[in-house]
Amino acid sequence: MPHIAISMHPGRDTETKRDIAEKMKQQYVEMFGVDDSAVSVSIVEIPAEDFAETIQQRYRPEELYTSSRVIPGTNNSDD
Repeated sequence: MPHIAISMHPGRDTETKRDIAEKMKQQYVEMFGVDDSAVSVSIVEIPAEDFAETIQQRYRPEELYTSSRVIPGTNNSDD
């Protein structure tokens, strides 16, 4: 039962968020060959001024796998 959690700045309408969620879900299904009924997606809006601090509190550095210019320490790799 995979779950994809997306955190983003506010401002997108419900239709756009559903589109984002569906595209992320389909990518996951294609990459891992799982049934799409097993994958869920959530989107949480975090104000820009709170974004970096909220993400740093919510996730350990080793859980962040892509870099971000606004969140220090998000360069997780085995290199």
